[in-house]
Amino acid sequence: MAGVGVRRRIVVAWAGLCLGGLVATWALTVEPSEPPRTPAGEPAPDGGHAVDCREIAASLARDRAEAERRRQEALDPSEGDPYVVQSLVDVAVPVECADEIEALD
Repeated sequence: MAGVGVRRRIVVAWAGLCLGGLVATWALTVEPSEPPRTPAGEPAPDGGHAVDCREIAASLARDRAEAERRRQEALDPSEGDPYVVQSLVDVAVPVECADEIEALD
């Protein structure tokens, strides 16, 4: 008889895990609701950090200017034999900043 009680607990635990998995799957597949909007029609902040697109664009511009300055220094004939170091930097920026970043080019 003791085995029946253990089996019952195992079945109940298994059923609980299955229900938890179903709820988690549902939560991951449900469409998110539309974000709340402010009276001006802009999406309301969701508690995340604010994005300063001008600051990001200015930082990218500074980095590009520094890279160009280093390139010019490397190609300066008064320094002797020029050396060239090529580097590639991949930067991810928020979608909201796309216009600011494209204006840099």
